[in-house]
Amino acid sequence: MLLVVCGMHRSGSTLVWQISRMLLEGRPGLRNPRGLATDEFPIAAAAPDDLLMAKVHFRSAMDREDFPDQGARYLYTFRDPRDVVASLYRKGRLKQGHPERGPRNARLTVRRELRGDAFWRNKSNVWVRRYEDFKDEVPALVRDLAHYLDVPVDDDRVAAIVAEVDLQTQSQRAIEAKRHGVDENLRITSNHITDGREGAWRDTLTDEELVAIEGEAAVWLKANGYSIETAVGRRKTTPKNTAAQRARAAEERRRERAARLAAEARAAGRDFLPWAGAAGVLLLSGVLTARHRGLLGIGLAGAGAATGAWGAYRLGQRRVPLRRVARTVLTDLRTLRPRLQD
Repeated sequence: MLLVVCGMHRSGSTLVWQISRMLLEGRPGLRNPRGLATDEFPIAAAAPDDLLMAKVHFRSAMDREDFPDQGARYLYTFRDPRDVVASLYRKGRLKQGHPERGPRNARLTVRRELRGDAFWRNKSNVWVRRYEDFKDEVPALVRDLAHYLDVPVDDDRVAAIVAEVDLQTQSQRAIEAKRHGVDENLRITSNHITDGREGAWRDTLTDEELVAIEGEAAVWLKANGYSIETAVGRRKTTPKNTAAQRARAAEERRRERAARLAAEARAAGRDFLPWAGAAGVLLLSGVLTARHRGLLGIGLAGAGAATGAWGAYRLGQRRVPLRRVARTVLTDLRTLRPRLQD
């Protein structure tokens, strides 16, 4: 079997490696040599008596065929790419202005990490975890890995592994690595331990580097639950409003407005015209007294004025210029007549 510990740079993959190595201690066929060529991975994956552990970071030049699905398991960790870049800068002690820094290098670094993210997540048997979720929950991480690797553990074993990977112990290993070289089982280098705070990129990256990173990774950041901090990033993650979409939206608004106006006109006609018809019959019949006819005329005039005011209000809402009011009213009446007859 092949077990590949992979991940973004500076995303806790060494911690995952150490815990996994301790969990598998004593298993038949276990080996984890450094510097092994990746073309040997398929052979190990196909060998039932082999248990090869390897720690790999993605490189664009690596041969994808060296990483099989059958007979292999992958442990993949990821992190906010802004913190990945910032942590790499701190590890290398690269101050602002260093030739290995700047927007272009930051963008290329993130592009590589995102290509790796897509590659590792595509494996058929892959354990995927986010650095920010497990960095302060090491006991839970130990149990999680034990479950995935089918290794039984009790509370004492979990506590013993946690003690082996705490920060103080890791810092001492970094000192030992500087003096005596890197331990194959633990993989801690002399400059391995840096600030692991979430969002520490704010103290490290320049504005230009941040813009370059979000320009490359904004969609990925949003999809994986990270905040967007720049205008460039927000533009990248905002759905595009094309001219065709705007035209369709305008047409829908026009139709809705026309339907609303027609409904209001029908309602006004239903309410006003019967009363006007009845009043006209009464006036023509001569039944009403002169005083009543005067009152009825005043009422009809008021209703007509109210209707006229409503019409003027609707014309104003439609922004009809004064010179086109008469033509617009006639057009609306022609349109309204068959609807009222219905």
